[in-house]
Amino acid sequence: MRPRGFTLVEMLVVMTISAILVAAAVPAFQWTIARNRISDATNQLLSHLEYARMEASRRGNAVSLCRTLDANLATPVCSSASTAGVDGNDWAVGWVVFEKVPPNLDAANVEAGDQVIFRQQAMGAMAAPGVRAMIHSNAAGGEFFAYLPRGTPGVIGSVATTFAVDYGTVLTPITGNRALASISLTSAARCIPISGLGALRVARTAAGVCL
Repeated sequence: MRPRGFTLVEMLVVMTISAILVAAAVPAFQWTIARNRISDATNQLLSHLEYARMEASRRGNAVSLCRTLDANLATPVCSSASTAGVDGNDWAVGWVVFEKVPPNLDAANVEAGDQVIFRQQAMGAMAAPGVRAMIHSNAAGGEFFAYLPRGTPGVIGSVATTFAVDYGTVLTPITGNRALASISLTSAARCIPISGLGALRVARTAAGVCL
């Protein structure tokens, strides 16, 4: 009777075919994960912007979002500083949403007496080592965005009008700020343009730029 089982050659053939199939599937799987993370990050930022606009109207005070390197501080510090492979325009390090409580007027900073509404932690890594979410604004500095009680972005210095959410490899070191116009976005990226009246929408990209 012929013994049951596989020969060494048969096992090697099966292992080779399996390795080829896995190698072909991994990039597609990583792409799917990246697209899902981009979608999650886009929805998170969009919901906070919409909530800030609604709360500004409801509370009768300006409500701001600002980029911060540590959202857990008792009084978060708004910052456009670069850190650990993240440039100063990248909001993936985290942000806070806060109400400006009179007589405080500085919408670019959390002052004593202001009320912190949300604390967004840093976005996590994606499928591959060193690849993470990126949320770039088109601000040259002063990373914040504010809504007035009437729902318009009318606070002086509130200069961010477009956010682009994408993924990429962490670059080290990074100094200063990279303008959104200098970044080539992937086809998976999503953009959040904000109109002069404060209206929000989600847009796709073409040729590496926001539509």
